Amino acid sequence: MPLTTEPLPLLSQSRANIVIFGETGAGKSSLVNLICGADVARTSPEARACTLDARHYDTRIQGKDFRIYDTVGLNEPEVLNDPDRLVGAIIKAYRLVQSLSAAGGINLLVFCIQKGRITSNMQQNYMLFHDFLCHKKVPVALVITHLEQEPKMEDWWLQNDFHFPAYGIDTVAHACITAKREFSDRYQASREVVHDLLVTYGFGEGFAQEKASWVGELFRRLLELVGILPRASSFKVMSQKLRKYGLGEVEVRAVLDKIKFIRDDLAYIAGGRRHTS
Repeated sequence: MPLTTEPLPLLSQSRANIVIFGETGAGKSSLVNLICGADVARTSPEARACTLDARHYDTRIQGKDFRIYDTVGLNEPEVLNDPDRLVGAIIKAYRLVQSLSAAGGINLLVFCIQKGRITSNMQQNYMLFHDFLCHKKVPVALVITHLEQEPKMEDWWLQNDFHFPAYGIDTVAHACITAKREFSDRYQASREVVHDLLVTYGFGEGFAQEKASWVGELFRRLLELVGILPRASSFKVMSQKLRKYGLGEVEVRAVLDKIKFIRDDLAYIAGGRRHTS
């Protein structure tokens, strides 16, 4: 199995919580079905509107229990083009992280991507889940899909692995797979590789969200993510940072309007001081 670092220390936790994230079209739901060995997750485009709320699936692998969460791609065009939908999607993802705190935390993030060049959307998805939602405290395993036509699926990684650190994407392990059943031999091999990855890396220390007010923490970290301190006064700097994360002019203005209303509370939450204009 193509593992890239030493396995994480095992804990006594009885079930591992695994969160799968990535862009729509990368094959997240197909990956869930491959892991579970059944068509438990919907894979049609029509299912996209139903995936803002993470769905979970329980399965048993090599005698160990797993709960697999399939999440929305937070950087999908229909999400980014609607600021309320963007904030709503982030809030739901944040609530997932918080809810798992009472169930042992998140043990492993699985970043599902399809073969091809690394895009800004991939980088943003990684930052949102790993940096923003999980405070850089949850290991990430990379699963690359749509490799059924490669002479050797693992060769894709050998030719492309050096790109990921350059984009700030750090992983503890990877798997090069196909999630298409018509390639039966490769499908079975892919299932075994992913199972081995989950068993090896899925039982590290779980990340549990702090007990602070999740609303205040959410927006505080959202501003941190785009490089905006609560006391910042330059909307020009804010707008530049927001554009960097994929928002257009209309979306930037809508988000800045929201920031104006919450800034005083953010300053109070972050440092016990209210901002004065």
